Amino acid sequence: MMVVVRASKRDARARARTRGRTTMSTPGENAVMNPGSSNAYETLGVRPEASSDEIKKAYRKLALKYHPDKVARLSSEDERAAAADAFSAIASAYETLSDETKRREYDAKCELNGAKKDDVLVNVSFAESVRGATKLAMVPFKLLCPACRGVGMVCLRCEGCQGGAGMEGCGTCGGKGFGAPEQCRKCKGDCVKDDFYHGRVHVPPGVENGAKLPISGRSQEVRIRILPSKVFTRDGLNVKSTLKLSAQQARDGGFFEVETVHGVETMYFDDDTKNGDTKTLPGKGIQDGKKSGNHIVRVEVEREQTPEPESEEEEEEREEEGKSEDEDEAPAAKKPKPAEETDMSDLERILAEKKAKLLAQLEAASKK
Repeated sequence: MMVVVRASKRDARARARTRGRTTMSTPGENAVMNPGSSNAYETLGVRPEASSDEIKKAYRKLALKYHPDKVARLSSEDERAAAADAFSAIASAYETLSDETKRREYDAKCELNGAKKDDVLVNVSFAESVRGATKLAMVPFKLLCPACRGVGMVCLRCEGCQGGAGMEGCGTCGGKGFGAPEQCRKCKGDCVKDDFYHGRVHVPPGVENGAKLPISGRSQEVRIRILPSKVFTRDGLNVKSTLKLSAQQARDGGFFEVETVHGVETMYFDDDTKNGDTKTLPGKGIQDGKKSGNHIVRVEVEREQTPEPESEEEEEEREEEGKSEDEDEAPAAKKPKPAEETDMSDLERILAEKKAKLLAQLEAASKK
């Protein structure tokens, strides 16, 4: 005899989830675009214009995946070595891109994000680019080494005579008071040291990405880099954002608060609003002199949650509960009357008939 065992829908879904699981990929696949690349952005798998939060998120994900404790389970020694190299490259890339100063220097060196090697970059947020701001620029320049006065060599004081020039008895310096010239320890013989000038930069409202602005007190200019926003995007003088609505809110419509670069505004949306519908707030975009852009809101309607199909066991339980509720709510059947009650009602009927018949006879006799 063949026995057929029917698997529940829940078991089938569990097996499907198990089949969908994948093993950890080898270093360099999927997560890290090119761990051995000299480009720090490619190493972390982010765009050159990525925000600080995006860089941090990518680093944490990759560091967790390629951590030495995580890859110790790999069977091949070559795989473990490749994972260790990838982890080192990831850490080095994050160290460079997580520091704003190092990142500016790196972008200028690699000529990324519109920067040139001789550029001085200033990062501004999206809100600062709209409203304007005053930023502090760090301008690198070369300063003559104060230790060697720009010579690159120094003559240290004689230790034998403690710098006592003219002491003919000193066998170390011969009475000169100082030793032989040697390379300057401060500048390493370069004659100069790196230093920074801190100058103010006035960022006007509506500044464009890549614009060049003057530095207070210097003849140089800075290049503006506008950091991406999580809420807004820019299209000329127009600002765009997304309003997320539930399916029920989209059906009902109503008033909803919308964040703009100038503050929170209230907008009305008709009922049966569709995904992708747009509405415009005039004059709430970027202002450039007498010109003013608009704020364009795009609606994104969330999909309704599809109820998860019930398993056979759940369906049986629900049917049994329904039956028990029907039985409890069903009206009680009429109980048959006892035999004694039936006999009494018949006797009363007979007596009533006889009484009526007797009254009829008496009435007829009185008429005679």
